[in-house]
Amino acid sequence: MKRALIIGFVLVSLTVCVTAEVKVGVVNPQKILVETIRGKQVKENLEKVSKAKQADIQKKESAIKNLEKELMSPALNQDTRERKATDLQNMRVDLKRFVEDSQKEFQRRYQREMQTLYKEIMPVIQQIGKNQGYTIILDLSSAGVSYFDVTTDITDSVIKAYDAKYQAK
Repeated sequence: MKRALIIGFVLVSLTVCVTAEVKVGVVNPQKILVETIRGKQVKENLEKVSKAKQADIQKKESAIKNLEKELMSPALNQDTRERKATDLQNMRVDLKRFVEDSQKEFQRRYQREMQTLYKEIMPVIQQIGKNQGYTIILDLSSAGVSYFDVTTDITDSVIKAYDAKYQAK
């Protein structure tokens, strides 16, 4: 009797679970980051920083090339040649460090900006999920989704809602 009750309970539970409506949505966070007004602003700012660093790198490379040309001059005496060779070596080391530091700084800034955007986007996604009755919303970048029906994609709704909420920034 006890076994029959357990089997009956499991069958009833399964029937309830199967008949319950499951509404699944998908969202593409990369598209959100690229297409929101704030995401575009962040991208532009990061590009400006990158271009400024690249200009600094080009100036340093140009100075190195000029010094290399000076070292080729047969008119230099030995002391001057050695001093300039040391300067050249120091400039190359400085350039290498500058490039590495610039890359690290850019990566930190990029991560910080993306985390800020992600923290702002998540409540918008959650609110849309609650308001529209989604059981689950999958992140296309991390969920390993191989196929989905495009009608379940709520990315454009999230972009509109996010822009409306954060357009003042």
